[in-house]
Amino acid sequence: MEASIVWPLVSNRIRRGATSNTFGMVRHRADGTPKPHQGWDFAAEVGTPFYAIADGRIHFIREHGDYGLQLCYGFEYGGKTYYAFYAHLSKTYAAHGDKLDIPVSANDELGKTGESGNAKGMGLADQHLHFEIRTSLTPRLGLHDRVSPGVVFGKCPLHAAIPG
Repeated sequence: MEASIVWPLVSNRIRRGATSNTFGMVRHRADGTPKPHQGWDFAAEVGTPFYAIADGRIHFIREHGDYGLQLCYGFEYGGKTYYAFYAHLSKTYAAHGDKLDIPVSANDELGKTGESGNAKGMGLADQHLHFEIRTSLTPRLGLHDRVSPGVVFGKCPLHAAIPG
């Protein structure tokens, strides 16, 4: 059955209204060469609840590297399997572990945003939920195996918040 897509936060807005917090080759290295950003950074104070965007099954919850505490689950949309990936979390309501198979429904509260991984110590204006849409459970580096979240949401909340 086709997933009905909802937003991951009660109020969804790209952090600082900056294109550099959207998907694609939107960031730059110190020498000015472009570098990828694999998802959207939604403005969210630490401790903000985040939600499942569709019915699906949690595949992993782990704490690792730049993403810190992360949760990933699969769902069906447009005849394809996608994976919603949430990062920099402070808390999840399911047990941590790889190879999970926990059902979730759209709008289920999955946990709380945080500042784990490379988001540690960010000021209030930069606290965020890093969110990706993946086409593979284990994506390659860069933009490989990821698509813009706009593919499932149909629009990007770059300059104005969209209610969840």
